[in-house]
Amino acid sequence: MGLGGGFLATVYDASTGRVRVLNARERAPAATTLNMYENASSTVGGLAIAVPGELRGYGALYQEYGRLPWRELVQPTAELCRRGHRVTEYMGRVLQTFSDRIMAEPSMRELYVNKATGKVWNVGDYITDPTFAKTLEIIAEEGPEAIHDGSLTARLVQDIQNFGGIITEDDLRNYRVEWQEPIAIPLTEQHTLYSVPLPGSGSVLAFILNMLRGWIGVDTVAPVGSDLYWHRIVETFKYAYAKRTGLGDPSRHNLNQSILELEQNLANAEWAASYRGRVDDTRTYNDWKHYEAVFEGADDHGTAHVIVVAPDGSVVSATSTINFIWGSQRRSQSLGFILNNEMDDFAIPNRDSSYGLPPSPANMLAPGLQPLSSMVPSVVVSKSGAADLVLGAAGGTKITTQVALMATHIIVEGHDLPDVIRRPRLHHQLLPMEIQHEANFDSDVIASLRSKGHATTELGPTAGFAAMVAIHRDRSGYLVPATDHRRIGSVDGF
Repeated sequence: MGLGGGFLATVYDASTGRVRVLNARERAPAATTLNMYENASSTVGGLAIAVPGELRGYGALYQEYGRLPWRELVQPTAELCRRGHRVTEYMGRVLQTFSDRIMAEPSMRELYVNKATGKVWNVGDYITDPTFAKTLEIIAEEGPEAIHDGSLTARLVQDIQNFGGIITEDDLRNYRVEWQEPIAIPLTEQHTLYSVPLPGSGSVLAFILNMLRGWIGVDTVAPVGSDLYWHRIVETFKYAYAKRTGLGDPSRHNLNQSILELEQNLANAEWAASYRGRVDDTRTYNDWKHYEAVFEGADDHGTAHVIVVAPDGSVVSATSTINFIWGSQRRSQSLGFILNNEMDDFAIPNRDSSYGLPPSPANMLAPGLQPLSSMVPSVVVSKSGAADLVLGAAGGTKITTQVALMATHIIVEGHDLPDVIRRPRLHHQLLPMEIQHEANFDSDVIASLRSKGHATTELGPTAGFAAMVAIHRDRSGYLVPATDHRRIGSVDGF
């Protein structure tokens, strides 16, 4: 969760039974133009930075649900930054992977290079961040407007503009979060999954779950775990990601009706059911035109996910991102935090596509709009009003497929969370035209999928498969939390 980025959160209020979504995703600056990346990078540097929404989003959550004094929420993190922390195995690995880029950029080198050795920090080293600690102390005093309309606004803008960015103080002041109605997806007669509307991918998740629901438990042709079961899952993924290429910010004035209509269709169970008959159980197709893709899909990247369960049964499922693992590879030297490169999540005009697809008009770069995201923070609520499963993931485009599989395995098929989160995984996003799978995925299933024409690629343990975070109410009524071994996570309670 980074102040230089943004987030989407699904909130279930147990006292009212209401589910809402808070949209605090980044927005394109007002000075954005279609041709701004003709001779510039959309991934590295100041032009890659979109207007962050993280802190104003925290403020909106606090205004609705906060009880403790604001300072008490912020001060512990400030103290942690001042005292410091050990470099974890995961952090150490990504520091080493990006060491050359970190060393080459002064704003990154200042924090992530050990001055005694002249190299990036190693696993077990102790790292402090006094600059960010001071920023958090100011935020603790001023409140959630400190960055958007407070004493930190001008300093942040100056840092971004020093990197070549176009964000202004007006961009920060004018940024608005939005409370939205969730996408509701019936999983069983007893359970409904709630997830995020656009710019999130809740409608894509709905399409996947609605297609799969019609196959699982209906007949014995494709029992759970069988070769045909997995073939149908992969074909569902391919159709879902083909449809995703037509999604984008629904406030886009020239396409808002078509975008909203597609989102509504994707979330419609009958519409999804009509696609089951298009799946050939004997083969796949390696031409994206067969799946009705018409544009290049968005390919977003790194994220973090957090789940909070309150004593009264209310829950928050929130996914936050700065996009790439180091965002724009620029750090605000005045305030101490990494800045996003969310502008790269937009479709960029005239950008070459290795797949022969044009960039999506629905997700095209434009001032004030939000880029499409794979994030799907979700809550599954029973008819009795209990949040029986809360889940989300980090991992870019793999998020949506893996959340779909986890919800299906646990709620529809009845498996336990600890078992499901450890299972080897597979993924298909239509382009590249291949199944990506972990090394220990059932080799017989992979062989069967190849026999149907699927190309497959085995990914190593550090290749970035979605890292899940979830809490499940087990058969005894106890809440069982789990984080993914694929990335460092933690569980805390009181």
